Amino acid sequence: MRRMRDYAGTVVSLAGREMHQAGFACVPPIYSIHMLRHPWHTLRALPKPALAGGGVVLACLIAIGVHAAVRSAPTAQNANAEIPRVMVESVANLAGVSGPLEVTGTVASLSQATILAQTSGELVTLSSQLGDHVTAGDVIGQFDNNSQRAAVEQAQGAYDAALAALELASNTMAVNSGISSGSAQQGLQNAQTTLKTALASGYAALDDAVYTRADQLFDNPSTSNPTITLSVPDSMLVNALQQERAKLDAPLQDAQALASAASSENLDAEASAMITHAQTVATFVSNLVKAVNETPVSQSASATTIAGYQTSLATARTEVLGAILSITAAKSAYDSAAAGATTAQNTAGSGTKSSLAAAEANVMAALGALNAAKANLEKTIVRSPISGTIVNLPVSQGDYVPAFAPVATVSNPGALYVDTTVTPEDAKTLAVGNDALINGSVPGKITFIASAIGPNGSGIEVKVGITGNASALTDGEVIALSLDRAAGAVAANPGMRQAYPVVPINAIKVEPNGAEVFTVSASSTLVAHPVTLGAILGSSIAVTEGLSANEQIVTDARGLAAGQRVRVATSTAP
Repeated sequence: MRRMRDYAGTVVSLAGREMHQAGFACVPPIYSIHMLRHPWHTLRALPKPALAGGGVVLACLIAIGVHAAVRSAPTAQNANAEIPRVMVESVANLAGVSGPLEVTGTVASLSQATILAQTSGELVTLSSQLGDHVTAGDVIGQFDNNSQRAAVEQAQGAYDAALAALELASNTMAVNSGISSGSAQQGLQNAQTTLKTALASGYAALDDAVYTRADQLFDNPSTSNPTITLSVPDSMLVNALQQERAKLDAPLQDAQALASAASSENLDAEASAMITHAQTVATFVSNLVKAVNETPVSQSASATTIAGYQTSLATARTEVLGAILSITAAKSAYDSAAAGATTAQNTAGSGTKSSLAAAEANVMAALGALNAAKANLEKTIVRSPISGTIVNLPVSQGDYVPAFAPVATVSNPGALYVDTTVTPEDAKTLAVGNDALINGSVPGKITFIASAIGPNGSGIEVKVGITGNASALTDGEVIALSLDRAAGAVAANPGMRQAYPVVPINAIKVEPNGAEVFTVSASSTLVAHPVTLGAILGSSIAVTEGLSANEQIVTDARGLAAGQRVRVATSTAP
């Protein structure tokens, strides 16, 4: 009985405090202390209103119990609910190779041509744009080709002269007299004089263009290391100009010798050599004009200074091109006169079959020279070798393009395929004819697996033919590719693994300082580990540095942070 009284006293005392602290008005504060010592007497001493309907006290006690439960039990549950739950898995399991092989591939065309520059120089015209459709043989652009066109005219003149000489040698009505032969010889002498004069004038033009007008833009021009003084933004053009200037002194000295000591015996060859030197100078001057046009106005090069250079170099280019045309015309006239003199002399001596054969040989030689000149001109014209769409155009009009640099890529999108590379281990699990899935929706088939690693060491090449609708794919596009493995191939290669660990993209947390994954410490907090990322493989990504196969990482890092407390989910507890 005494224990019951003590217990009741404690309950009533606690109830009194709880009721008072909770703000219940059913028990006055003064009684709560008395309850502690005399619980039963206190209850009997309570005012009748307080005892009226004895359920009031009981209701108060129940309310107190509920209040205490609400204050204590939910607190632990809420604190537990605020700790996020995470799943962890070993890198080895995440990088398993039991399913399809996820790689990236590049869409390519079966009919594609990359057009390379066959000569160096300024791209003066660009008649097509990126995305244009062109037909095989269409002109896409042209380089500066004034000198090449002049060479074609020269060769055409020589060919025409050879034809005329052949006709004269074959003509039975040719005047067989010493008078016509003498007249032809006089014409030849006049042509020689005209050509020698053209050679002298041509060298004078080259000398003025280089030593007077161009060299004012160089430091140490007549050395092995000339330096252009302008601030030209195009470094490739600057290097080309300095190299060209370093090589000019030798051809100019040869041109001077040709002009001062031209011999009648080798005049034709000397004229050809002079034209070649003049074409070299013309290319150099044209490139220098482009460099001046690109030079920005600055303290070291005012607008007035640049304008002066432009005017001077324009004059130089006009002089050189004029010299080429003049020498070409004089040479053609000389060749014609020489052929006529030879034929007239043979005819005057009653002619022979050998003279006719010589004339025919001259025609063939002239035709060969003409075709060679046309071929050189054609190298300055950029044509599309196939019909298709221009998918790459890395040059612009006015650019200086070095020889063998890419100018355009033309593709025929009618027949596409996907090209990729895999590791030698993965290649052993694939087979030609296996299914493939492109960008998650377009079906395909493996059509080719290389037998060895490619020359660049990138891996084993695999080609996938597109069996579904390829309208959503674009030539050159990088896409996700899923390759079905050969039956039993994984079981037969238990040691097979990816070149790098592959984990879900969701396991990666990207921060300003780089990418990281999380592990869980013994104290249930997240620990960040920096990693280096590789290629994206569908919904996964390769990790090239920072992970080992036995690392246990969090599979979904979204919304998490280093140092955060977490709960690791297990198969028995959420």
